[in-house]
Amino acid sequence: MEREKVIAILRFYRDADESVRLNEQIIKNLKDQYYITLKAVNMDGMPRGRGSASSPVEQLVLNIPPSVVNTIGSIQRENRKTVQIKEEIFSELCRLNYQKKAVIVAFYIDGLQWERISVQLNYSQRQCRNIRDSALDELGERFSHNKRISEFCFPKS
Repeated sequence: MEREKVIAILRFYRDADESVRLNEQIIKNLKDQYYITLKAVNMDGMPRGRGSASSPVEQLVLNIPPSVVNTIGSIQRENRKTVQIKEEIFSELCRLNYQKKAVIVAFYIDGLQWERISVQLNYSQRQCRNIRDSALDELGERFSHNKRISEFCFPKS
């Protein structure tokens, strides 16, 4: 697998939590907009059964557009897929040796500069870049053999 694709997968891993958080906010906004039950509650406390949904809340839920229900379901499925793929990427990262994993996580996930990484690992900046190149090549092999990662991140059209 090309290094650019590996880097794209690492960026996906870095941004996955924020993507899930954003999707959860969208779901919350949709639910707040369509699932407001205050306007459905009878304030006099008297039952109003008419042969259909007897609860005002049930009646409100039945009137939610199917497109909203489908959108919420779609976003929830996307979140589950994102979390599963993130776990797969994490498992592949954990299979790297310490130096490679430390350089990849520091540079691509934490966004540290080479100077800081070299001080942390006690290697020269050039050596850290060499370790990164080696790690990207190894991750490329691992990601290409991982069916879930390769299908999700780069689906065949």
